[in-house]
Amino acid sequence: MKKIVFTKYSNDRADCFSIRTDIWQDEDGSRVVQKTPMHPQAHAHLENLRRWKERLDEVYREYGYVLNQGRNLEDGGVELEYVQGEMLEERLDSLLDGGQPEEAAQELKDFVETARRPAQGHPFVPTDSFREVFGEADLPEGMESMAVTDIDLICSNVILGEPRTVIDYEWCFDFPVPVSYLVYRILHYYIHTKGSRAVLEGFDLFSWAGIAPEEILVYEKMEQSFQRYINRAHVPLHEVFGEFAAGKLRLNEMLERERYHVSNETLQVFYDRGFGYSAADSYRLSMEHGSIETVIDIPSDVQGIRLDPGMEPGVCCLKKLNFVCEGGREIPAKFTANGVRAEADAVYFAQEDPQLLIQEIKPGAAELQISLRIYQADSFVVEKLLYKTREQAVIREKYRRQIRDMEDTKVWKAYRAYRRMVERKK
Repeated sequence: MKKIVFTKYSNDRADCFSIRTDIWQDEDGSRVVQKTPMHPQAHAHLENLRRWKERLDEVYREYGYVLNQGRNLEDGGVELEYVQGEMLEERLDSLLDGGQPEEAAQELKDFVETARRPAQGHPFVPTDSFREVFGEADLPEGMESMAVTDIDLICSNVILGEPRTVIDYEWCFDFPVPVSYLVYRILHYYIHTKGSRAVLEGFDLFSWAGIAPEEILVYEKMEQSFQRYINRAHVPLHEVFGEFAAGKLRLNEMLERERYHVSNETLQVFYDRGFGYSAADSYRLSMEHGSIETVIDIPSDVQGIRLDPGMEPGVCCLKKLNFVCEGGREIPAKFTANGVRAEADAVYFAQEDPQLLIQEIKPGAAELQISLRIYQADSFVVEKLLYKTREQAVIREKYRRQIRDMEDTKVWKAYRAYRRMVERKK
């Protein structure tokens, strides 16, 4: 007898995309995945899956990737094979947890190269269909695209094996989409969605992929437009629940809030002694109004240090983060974060549980000096601040390039020589 072992309702979308996903299991343990439309308007969305599978198989089969098999059901839904195996996301996490960030970065690069290879020689041209989904995008000329693009070809939707299997390919488009946007989503949804992956920030993978800071701003806007396209006039329940919910407090919720409050008033220090970070090898230091100035010991067997200043999103201003070596010599500590270091002395955290990671301990360092303050803020506010900061950085770089170009002209060089001659005569 079949039974459902998992159900997920994707009903926070517009009716034409609203579906339910079930995993059914037989008595022998075999499983299948069924996707069912929640509204008649969503039939077309699921019927497209078969077409997308055929198109994507043509694109990626020669690179060692296939799409999981499926069939249409009489109720307008689809049944897909349940593919077992390690996800690419899990493989990358395992490498990071095992202290192999270089290997993780290289595997992520290999995946990006495969994902974008079919776009070679296919120019991107914006269409009305593109603008309907992704809005007006100010993109540079000469970008490439594919005949069909699965923009959700991210690490959590790839099962490792021979061949590798792509699952959950709902979001495909057969009009031109910049392949760099797909690359942005691959990197963004892996690196920026879990604190332990922040070490990959040090590999500057967006620059490696040829994505300039001004392009990231464009892709962020495209992502917002895509989410609006999915939701349309529909307002997700979680966004309005607080307006109508009755004023109830449960004991477990009160306890969790109190623990959360205590966590927000402390800096938690984690040590990595070669086995990764764990709460068992950590301790807390009190912060006053989000500020702390302290010195912590660095035991000789410690290979890495993680600092968690509170639990809320916000902006962390770093006054000092220095190793203290023999003779009192201070050396700035290099670190990565699960936020964005938009300025030399500030890190923007648009998610909960901000983390600063020091993966390289200087030889002879016995202590770490810490002086910081975190200004907690709503994640929406931080995202807006971060966007404006990036926007200003792009504008500043544009003007710097213009000044450099001007200084390289014959007219400017002649003027500079004239000014030097005038100064000598004074």
